[in-house]
Amino acid sequence: MNSKNTFLPGKVIMTSCGTYTHYSIISDIWCRKGKPMLISANAKAKTVTEEPYDDVVRDRLTCLAPFQSHSPASITLNKARSQIGTWEYRLFSGNCEHFARWAVGLGISSRQAQNTVCGALLAGGVTATIAKEPTIPLVLGMALFGGLVGLAMAQEPRKVVVE
Repeated sequence: MNSKNTFLPGKVIMTSCGTYTHYSIISDIWCRKGKPMLISANAKAKTVTEEPYDDVVRDRLTCLAPFQSHSPASITLNKARSQIGTWEYRLFSGNCEHFARWAVGLGISSRQAQNTVCGALLAGGVTATIAKEPTIPLVLGMALFGGLVGLAMAQEPRKVVVE
C-alpha cells in the first residue's frame, strides 16, 4: 500500500470491525512503517488517542467515510487533537463516530448508536405489547436482537477502499 498517495490528512476513514464500524481521522504524522497515524475515540483507552495505522486498522477493510470536513485539514486535526486524553469515551454518547463527526464539524451524533437504541426499544416494546405472557428474559432477548439489527442497518456502504 502506498499510503502517502492514498491518504490525505484530516480525512475520515471507517474500518469494518464485524458488528460495528470504527471511525478515525487521518493524521499528518507518519509512523515508522510509512503509514499515517490515526486519531480516534478509543474504547480501550476510554478517550481520544493518536495511534499508528496498523494498531487501529489491523488488516480490516477500511475506506473513506461518506462524511468529510469542508474545513482545511489543519482545523480538523487541531480540533481532533484538542480532545486527546480529554474526550470521555461513552458507547452511546461519545464513541468513535460521535468524535469523528464532531471533529469535522457535523455535531455529536452516531447513526450506529441511534439505530441500536431504536432497534432495541422497538423490538422490546413490540414484544412486551404483543406477547401473551411477556417475560423479562423474552423482552430483553428481543431488545438485544433488535439492537443488533439496528446496528447492522446503520453500517455505511463501502465504496472507496484505501487498503
